[in-house]
Amino acid sequence: MRTPVRGLRERGLALVCALTMLLAAMVIGVAVARGAFMLLASARNETDRAVAQAAAEAALRDAEHDIAGAARVPPGRAAHFGPSGSHAFVEDCGRGADDRGLCSARSPPAWQTVDLADVGDTAPVPYGHFTGAALAVGRGVLPARLPAYVIERIAPSGATAQLGSIYRVTAIGFGTRASTRVVLQSLVRLPPPAGGAGQEHGHGNESDGGHDDGDEDAHGGNGDGSPARPQGRRLPAGRIGWREIANWDELHAHAES
Repeated sequence: MRTPVRGLRERGLALVCALTMLLAAMVIGVAVARGAFMLLASARNETDRAVAQAAAEAALRDAEHDIAGAARVPPGRAAHFGPSGSHAFVEDCGRGADDRGLCSARSPPAWQTVDLADVGDTAPVPYGHFTGAALAVGRGVLPARLPAYVIERIAPSGATAQLGSIYRVTAIGFGTRASTRVVLQSLVRLPPPAGGAGQEHGHGNESDGGHDDGDEDAHGGNGDGSPARPQGRRLPAGRIGWREIANWDELHAHAES
């Protein structure tokens, strides 16, 4: 007995509908999988960038310890941050045993002209080079490379000897992939040495980044019973500001051209 032609047509239509639904399900599945992979990649990139930013921040702190003359910093290095150490800061940045990474203020600034990411460039100071600090790198979620920094000695407009010395630190940190990089920059104030012409009086702990208000403010007067004169807030010792330089690659490329 032959199958009616109408039955064959109905079966063919059901097959087309089934294939269409299967194709739609495959398209939806591919879209969901693709979205999941994109979210995974985005999360990995964010994590990688967070690692790089933490490494750059560690380099800023290492540079601050370098400037402050931490216990393990060689005496020859620490002397460069004193009142008579300005000669160690040169235009092309120092590359010697004691003056490595020390740059003078110029235009364009050294933090743009020096390739912070160049392993072969001896100007940037690797983390712990002078302070003896250690940072694990190269495994798992650790940075792929040690962060590095350069230090510029700058003279803000209107600065006096009482202000002390101001340094601009630029540090680069790497993520778990060396291609992921974050550049941070901070300003660091080193007060004049005690007993010098610009000696500050007070009870603040300058090594901890705090600021002192002076003897006049502490006693609420000028020492003769008269009210104290209003004074502007003094800059703290240590870090006085920081920022991220998101377009460092473009600035460096422009400075080299």
